[in-house]
Amino acid sequence: MRMLYFDPIYFLFIAPAVALSIIASLLLKLWTNKYSEVPNIRGVTGFDTVQKVVQKYNLEIKLEQTRTTLGDSYNPREKLLSLSPEVAQRPTIAAVAITAHELGHAIQDQRRGILLRIRTLIVPIVNIGTTLGYFLILIGLIIAFTQMAWFGVILFSFSTLFSFLTLPIEIDASTKALNIIREFGLLNESEISGAKKVLVAASLTYIAAAVSSLLNLSYFVFRIRGASKRH
Repeated sequence: MRMLYFDPIYFLFIAPAVALSIIASLLLKLWTNKYSEVPNIRGVTGFDTVQKVVQKYNLEIKLEQTRTTLGDSYNPREKLLSLSPEVAQRPTIAAVAITAHELGHAIQDQRRGILLRIRTLIVPIVNIGTTLGYFLILIGLIIAFTQMAWFGVILFSFSTLFSFLTLPIEIDASTKALNIIREFGLLNESEISGAKKVLVAASLTYIAAAVSSLLNLSYFVFRIRGASKRH
């Protein structure tokens, strides 16, 4: 039997996701790099943005500066907001947009958003299930043990669920980010279009990831159903 890695049918399944991922990555790099070099008129940095929003919304979060470029994130388990140096310290349009987006996640967490809570709960399953699921699918197909392969699909499907849960969470965080920017007057109205581009490009990467996960899952189901019919 041909290994999954060399099955040409796989590339037919995954080609749309690859194309979308390439487009999303290019736009993210293009717009993030561009607006990371454009100072905002009001001279607001990522740290400034955090201080303003935390006080207004009474957010109980920890703040750290990472050494990783674009290593910006919010960890709901630890209530930790991490900002990269170029976002934390530079008064650019991208810095404000990225920080406001991560603060959007902190607000979701404070309001105990149900999707964020579900996603956080399934993270351990996703971490184990993605690798173990793929392994069980592969071995199950090789030894013609379809029950094992189907169990692998169930485990792998948690990563697909995670990807699709992430989409509305990220879109909502971006919506909150734009509201924050306008509410606190962090950017001039003429600069908001640049912030939107950065946020849209980031959202496209999550859409690409969800599509990729779904197409991978669909391929596995296709292969296992074919193997079941042969046996």
